[in-house]
Amino acid sequence: MTEYLDLNKAYYDHYGYPAPNVESFIFRMYGRILKFDYGIDGSKHEKLLDFGCGAGSACRYFHDLGFDVYGVDISEQDLELARKRMPKIPDHFVKVDPKPDPNLVHAGGNVDIAISIQTLDFLSDTDFDAALRSIHKSMKTGGFIYASMTGSQCYYKKHSTPIGDGLHRVQLKTDRLDYDICLNFTDSEEDMKQKFGIFKCIYLDYYDSSFRNEGSEFRYTFFGQKV
Repeated sequence: MTEYLDLNKAYYDHYGYPAPNVESFIFRMYGRILKFDYGIDGSKHEKLLDFGCGAGSACRYFHDLGFDVYGVDISEQDLELARKRMPKIPDHFVKVDPKPDPNLVHAGGNVDIAISIQTLDFLSDTDFDAALRSIHKSMKTGGFIYASMTGSQCYYKKHSTPIGDGLHRVQLKTDRLDYDICLNFTDSEEDMKQKFGIFKCIYLDYYDSSFRNEGSEFRYTFFGQKV
């Protein structure tokens, strides 16, 4: 079953995820939840971990606000872009094995904020649990997590086949896309809450987009706390 990890890694080794700018659902989470609800604005240099940081767009956004940022990813080419964007902290961006280790502590532990956007949904139920336990172990008690998972409403689901352990193989070829990846779809808010049950649930939300009439890219979001 671990072959799916090789399939997903091959895709990102080839294409990477070199997005230069932070996504709107990241800076809105910062302004509407971290800053508004909890007064967390980066002025105390809170430690932030981005699990699946890609080329570091979210890390750079939080870094510019004053956060002490760390990122982990499976793609060395994306990590190199992150290091170039934040050349004063190159050692804060670390390559991890595609197979999650539940006992691995990231960023030296004591993380105040953990984010993981469009990353955990590339894992089987078993590996998702391992990754989430690793993130949980890396956080301080009282720390917050913000994460997303692909919803079953996403049009990718129509081009997928179940392969076990929560995974679907998505095979989709268009004039723009050439996908052969594995995804873990989330069916509902209750399903999302259960998946992140190791954390106290505070907010369950979603974001969505559609371009070129390709279809919904619906994703659930979870904002919770380690208690």
